[in-house]
Amino acid sequence: MKIRHALAALVFLPAGAFAQVAPNLGTTAPYAVLGLNAIPTIGTVTCTDTGPGVGIFGQVGTTFPGGITNTGCLITGPIVAPVPAGVVADFNTAFAAIDAGNPVCTGVIPIVTTVLPPGVYCSVAATTIGAGVTLTLNGTASDVWIFRVGTGGLGALTLTNAQVVMAGGASACNVYWKTAQAATVTDSSFVGTVLSGAAATMTRGSWLGRAIATTDVTLTDPAPFTGCAAALAGAPGVNGIPTLSEWSLVLLAVLLAFAAFATMRRPSRSSR
Repeated sequence: MKIRHALAALVFLPAGAFAQVAPNLGTTAPYAVLGLNAIPTIGTVTCTDTGPGVGIFGQVGTTFPGGITNTGCLITGPIVAPVPAGVVADFNTAFAAIDAGNPVCTGVIPIVTTVLPPGVYCSVAATTIGAGVTLTLNGTASDVWIFRVGTGGLGALTLTNAQVVMAGGASACNVYWKTAQAATVTDSSFVGTVLSGAAATMTRGSWLGRAIATTDVTLTDPAPFTGCAAALAGAPGVNGIPTLSEWSLVLLAVLLAFAAFATMRRPSRSSR
């Protein structure tokens, strides 16, 4: 009886007891690039290919009709302009949910080469990840990484000639960056969904995830920018990784532990 009670207690613990909480992106999830500028100007999303770039694998959205300026970029997904009002509302909900669902920071966002297990990593102000730095996010396909930049109220994220890479079967689409101000990625290999409190900018390099900004998204020679939906659908050069939910893995681990315990408790035939 005590074993059953302990098992039930483990199964019904809140998800936050086991891992950090990914935000619910709602209707923003299908987008690779999404610009939500509150001012109706052309260029809410701008993509420019000067020759070496590839473009965007995935869906692009802007707040206004004609809100995308495309100069030579390949865009494989649909363009939605304007996006429904619910998309903006879902972004605002997800933006707030990152802090509300992950109030405790388990570490500081590193700016030197290191391996990071799943967790919530924070910086009070701006974070700059410079040349030669590689952050390796090592975990399983269901593990989640949360990065909160500017927990003090102000703070931008800047990567220049740096890399953020996945290891151990982890999924780039389970990585979330919330920035109080702009996110700027230059000549870097980057992963994750950025929910930017200002603009998002990518210049050259590669990005697997989503760029969602409260103002403009600007891409120059993206080589390529691959959205999560496109990655899971098998965009060129990208291997989609099916994932188990966090609860599935927790329940499986508990059941295996219970089975092992029961086996150890069962008397052998020779002892009867």
